[in-house]
Amino acid sequence: MARAIKLLDLIPAYDTHKIGVVYVDRDQTQEQSILANTHCSSRYMEMLKGLGQLVDIQNCSSDSVYLGGLDQGGGDGQFTYFYEDGITQVVFHVATLMPTHTSYPQSKKLHIGNDYVIIVYNNSTKPYTFGTIKGQFNFFEVVVEPLPAGMNRVIIQAKKGMEDMLHLQTALISDTWLPILVREKALQANVSS
Repeated sequence: MARAIKLLDLIPAYDTHKIGVVYVDRDQTQEQSILANTHCSSRYMEMLKGLGQLVDIQNCSSDSVYLGGLDQGGGDGQFTYFYEDGITQVVFHVATLMPTHTSYPQSKKLHIGNDYVIIVYNNSTKPYTFGTIKGQFNFFEVVVEPLPAGMNRVIIQAKKGMEDMLHLQTALISDTWLPILVREKALQANVSS
């Protein structure tokens, strides 16, 4: 009985989610170059700011902030984005905020490759193909394509066999409302996974 009560104490009192975020730069189509990105557009940065608050991984309490396995010793970078409401906590595994280790360039995949959902900001001139970032658990991708005049196309892509789990309609939305739509679609996809 005491063991069962101890285990109950380990269960968070809120829903937890971890969602990957990658930036695709001009003409990029390969996983390795996409994950190596450390620079990005200002519109991408504005979307990130709207997803949640920037938190210092090394100085936040893992008891009150869900980190989704991020290393608080600095191995996964110093900052990430985090969102919470009364019943939900979401950590975003943001590839552009994680260090690119020359000795182990695939280190970012330890997190993003194991997330059920990836938000892909496709600033490339080429269409993004589902599964470019390979992972055993990547079931959905929320692809953002920036358009002129502060507009964006948002496309939800699903792994084969998962298409019926979520409404996959394309949306057009302004930069202002983009982070809210993307976060909500990513959460819906994560719950469906």
